[in-house]
Amino acid sequence: MTRRRRSTVRPPESFDRDIVGFFDTHIQTNELGKPLRLAPHQREILAAAFDFDAHGRLGWDTMIWSCLKKDGKTTINSGTSTFWQYTQEPPNEQATVANDQEQAEARAFRTKRRLIELNATLAVQALVLDKWRIVTANETEDRALAHEYAGSAGANIGFSSWDELWAFVSENSTRLWEEFTSVPTRTNSIRFVTSYAGIINESKVLWPLYLQGVGPEEHPDGQGVRIHKTLPLYYNEKARLLVYWDHVPRMPWQSAAKIAAQTQGLRPGTVARFWRNEWSASATVFVTPELLDGVTDRSHAPIARQKTLVVYVGVDAATRGDFCAMVMIARGHDGTFVLIQYRLWKPQPGQPIDLELTVERTIFEWAQDFTIGAIYCDPLQLASTGSRVRRAGLPFEDFPQTVAGTTRMGQVLYDALQNRTLRLYPDDELRTQMLNVQAIESPRGFRLAKVSSSRKIDLVAALTLAMIAALDAVPEGHIITAEEEAEMSRQEQRLMRAVGFEIPREHEVVDDEAHWERDDDLSAWAWRRFDGERWHSLW
Repeated sequence: MTRRRRSTVRPPESFDRDIVGFFDTHIQTNELGKPLRLAPHQREILAAAFDFDAHGRLGWDTMIWSCLKKDGKTTINSGTSTFWQYTQEPPNEQATVANDQEQAEARAFRTKRRLIELNATLAVQALVLDKWRIVTANETEDRALAHEYAGSAGANIGFSSWDELWAFVSENSTRLWEEFTSVPTRTNSIRFVTSYAGIINESKVLWPLYLQGVGPEEHPDGQGVRIHKTLPLYYNEKARLLVYWDHVPRMPWQSAAKIAAQTQGLRPGTVARFWRNEWSASATVFVTPELLDGVTDRSHAPIARQKTLVVYVGVDAATRGDFCAMVMIARGHDGTFVLIQYRLWKPQPGQPIDLELTVERTIFEWAQDFTIGAIYCDPLQLASTGSRVRRAGLPFEDFPQTVAGTTRMGQVLYDALQNRTLRLYPDDELRTQMLNVQAIESPRGFRLAKVSSSRKIDLVAALTLAMIAALDAVPEGHIITAEEEAEMSRQEQRLMRAVGFEIPREHEVVDDEAHWERDDDLSAWAWRRFDGERWHSLW
């Protein structure tokens, strides 16, 4: 009887000069428990990058692997870190660093832990596999580090892993990156980076590395040299920097149809970064004429008075330099933000705006004409007004326009424009200011900004504050009822007729109110308000 020979698997440490063979032999299952096989382009890049010389040295200290979203970057990062832990200079020290968008444990560290757990030849040599440490039988240890970690100075790190370096935006992250420079006492001490493109002026760590590493065919200021005939692999010998920067979808699941489905509803800058691996400008045009037309209702007009209607007010106050704006909105029965009316004051040379005579007086007038659900404003200019308004029993809330605050304002406005959940009436001043808005994109979202001090956006700021006030009022917030919507339509029709528009009788809403409290002649009342100081900018 002939005995079958048992197939022997080479141990992990025997692949110390063959990273592709290590993947093929010891990482056959991915972090999701599915079969893993390197794609052809991944095999070529890994073989070229980990081409050790006769002394076991690599030609680089930092490598950046940058490609489209869903290209397997994190798995490559985690697998490469695993290769290093099992094969290079044991006992070694490694670190996997979380970016500013993560908490303490980096996604790459969780992925690495799963790769070891699910591949038996690796798991058998793992002594510690917990949330913060991975220790193997060769006494090499990998630690998960938070981006603000301050105790890494002086560490003898042989390999550090950095996933999505575009999101390392804080000063702490920059200092941490600098502390992980190459250690001269080791044969190799490297930083391995996987990321897609970031945001110019925000991605403080990745952007200079990108310019230093890529060639001029990728960017005019690129300082690297392309070293591969078919793949965008670049090398800067002086900086000992290797960069793979790709814009082509190379994985089987990155079909045009699937990418198109993934980009629905994403911001243009996000689409460029995720699905083309292109850098996004930090300041971009935020409101296009097409977006604005989509939320402008030509049949809608300012609402003069409706005491039963719950409204939300945003105030962007200023006394000189900027305009002072107040915006009132309500919520439609479908959740839409409906512009009711606004006020705008413009300071004159030597005549600053008196906030008590403008903003404060208007708040109390609006409180007589409507039911105010909330008033949001930046407290910087309106501390004394806020005190008096609160004493009168009105819901006056501070909303500081910090970076976090203006980012929320930008995101709320962007979502409303994209989803068409905003209803504006035609107005030249409002349209001009909306088109003046630019957005500074950050990892947290869009932050409102203006192109220059001469191109005002104060109305837009007040509008978004009113929208946030309405959002924060949910579930207590009031949604317009069918009866209130009918009343708004009656007022709109009367106002439209007052300024000369003809409304067909079949579209007329019957007014069951006998008269108006202030004036039976709405036309005269409306013209007096609209042509006067308070509503002059509406017409």
